[in-house]
Amino acid sequence: HLWDKTPSTDQVVKRIANWKNKISKMEMDHKHKNDNKEVSLGTSKINYMDPRISVAWCKRNEVPIEKIFSKTLRDKFNWAMAVPPDWEFNHTIGLGLKPE
Repeated sequence: HLWDKTPSTDQVVKRIANWKNKISKMEMDHKHKNDNKEVSLGTSKINYMDPRISVAWCKRNEVPIEKIFSKTLRDKFNWAMAVPPDWEFNHTIGLGLKPE
């Protein structure tokens, strides 16, 4: 075994408890890391992307919109749900220019 001296029962119990705590902490860190991934992705989707782009992509690729937008966001972006599948972002609209 790994020790020069045989550990007492109390020492073994204490080490097992320490390892259980470490495992528990690692599992919680892993869960938080995964949860935070969705938060930042959702934030980008809400703040920086035109929802019509995502909706058109979903329709073109037959992906359910529910996979991309939560119920709250579908309600918030109700106006974007009517875009056709072939809709493309026109940069002149984004810049406030008249189309050529």
